[in-house]
Amino acid sequence: MFCPVCNGIQSLHERCSSCDSAIVDCGRSSDLTGPYAPYGQIDVDPLRNEAAEQAARACMHMLYCPTCSQATEVSVIEW
Repeated sequence: MFCPVCNGIQSLHERCSSCDSAIVDCGRSSDLTGPYAPYGQIDVDPLRNEAAEQAARACMHMLYCPTCSQATEVSVIEW
């Protein structure tokens, strides 16, 4: 499974909930908070329960509004 946004197949066209301006996709949330390793393997825990497995099929992206400086996360369903 892969994220269509991370792989350039689809783009995010979201609006800011505060000011209704176009917001910018800053990439995966884990890339912003984790160590820099663009070609590293994404860690997968083989001992997951069903709820964690469903969450793993979603790629969390950080979105930022340059107009009002609001940041939010959105989940992208992986294919």
